[in-house]
Amino acid sequence: MLFGFNVNPTLINIFCGCLIVWLIKYLFNFINRIHKLPPGPWGLPIVGYLPFIKKDAYIQMTELAKKYGPVFSFKCGQFDVVVINGTELMKEALVNEQILDRPKDFFTPGMTKIPSLVEMSGEVWRQQRRVALTIFRNVGLGKSKLEEKIKEEINFFTRKIDSFEGKKFNFDDLIHLSVANVVSIILFGHRYDYEDPFAIEMANSLKKVNQNFHYFYGLTFLPSFYNFISSLSFLSPNYKKMVQNQMQLEDKVTTEVKEHLEKGDSREINDYIDGYLEAINKQKGENNYSFNLETLRRNVADFYAAGSDTIAATLKWIMLYLVLYPECQQRIQDEIKETIGSEREPEYADRQQMPYTMAFLYESLRLSSIVALNVYRRATRETHIAGYIIPKDAFVVMNFWSVHRDPNLWDDPDSFKPERFLNEDGSKVVKSFNFFPFSAGKRVCPGENLSWMELFLYLVSILQKFRIAAPEGERISLESKFMFTISPKKPVELVCKRT
Repeated sequence: MLFGFNVNPTLINIFCGCLIVWLIKYLFNFINRIHKLPPGPWGLPIVGYLPFIKKDAYIQMTELAKKYGPVFSFKCGQFDVVVINGTELMKEALVNEQILDRPKDFFTPGMTKIPSLVEMSGEVWRQQRRVALTIFRNVGLGKSKLEEKIKEEINFFTRKIDSFEGKKFNFDDLIHLSVANVVSIILFGHRYDYEDPFAIEMANSLKKVNQNFHYFYGLTFLPSFYNFISSLSFLSPNYKKMVQNQMQLEDKVTTEVKEHLEKGDSREINDYIDGYLEAINKQKGENNYSFNLETLRRNVADFYAAGSDTIAATLKWIMLYLVLYPECQQRIQDEIKETIGSEREPEYADRQQMPYTMAFLYESLRLSSIVALNVYRRATRETHIAGYIIPKDAFVVMNFWSVHRDPNLWDDPDSFKPERFLNEDGSKVVKSFNFFPFSAGKRVCPGENLSWMELFLYLVSILQKFRIAAPEGERISLESKFMFTISPKKPVELVCKRT
């Protein structure tokens, strides 16, 4: 008798036998997986190592590499995560065709069934990327036409700074709106006034998305574990807020798409939306369903976010370094006087005669390392990195921060030294092989050239007109916060005085 029921002993034996077989199989697979994986820390059932990952995960990953080796792994929710440190191993991984893909689940699982270009993998990603690069070239990326548009936006920006002359102002909100305008010119074909409610709402939605999107940090526990345990995403208040804010951002993009559609087939190709709508029409007869309005909407939202948030964050770090190291500020202004003067507008070509300015930019990107860890990648099949096995479907994380702060690669890596990027007599800037500000390989940031142009033109245009300082009696802080990128923890407040 068992709980008042007659149970056939044979059935019990069959059940117990099946249970034992299942347990043996489970243990065999578990031991086999552990044996294949690179060494690393243990975690807990279901959640893995996620509860133990700290806010500054890139620092923790660097410390774990010292203990377990340059390639280590851990379980994070339902996924194996392999972390790669060190220049040579990272270069090997970046060109490995088997780890080009993104995770199967979207970065915001459950929000949509349509991936953006950033989330795509395989042939669909290659097609979308090829079309995107073609459109960007056609609308002026890397050409003088776009440079003139950027310079026009910077003129609006510096005039706005001039209105605060000698007074404290918040650099954060202003630079976000200005840099977003550069992206808007490429995506939408126009800029927005800084007081435009539409632009402010887009910027606020993006800001809220970033506040709720964490790379790893999973405990307190609920903020961001949805990246690794998507089935439980409904438990995360951060996830719900992020989806809401992301949808608000994409609704704004939809408004722009509708305005472009109203132009009809006679529209000229002035921006990314125009180019993509033309691509949709061309692909109709080819049964290529990846080109559609929903993908367009998602692509534009991601381009807007990536193109404005990273550049704005970098420029905020640049302003902090200018204040903290006034001797660097003075040397850049001396170069400006010698190369450009005070009357002519800076041009991107001027960088070739301004080695110290470029060295300052390189060092700013190295020390800040705002993209400390790469956007998640996934192994499409079992592969190897320096003899280590990377299992199929494992997440692959490359720790760029560990390379940029490696004392074996950089002299006094925690100090700000632009001279490290100059040759012996200071006449030429030298870019290091241990420098990955925009990743590398086939997944390199498609806006890298645009980013360098923006950073140079913003920096030189500001210092041509102003001396940057901290508000009287206040100290500049280099405290940072890490969500998906590293940015200053406190708002950047400055005083600009005419030179």
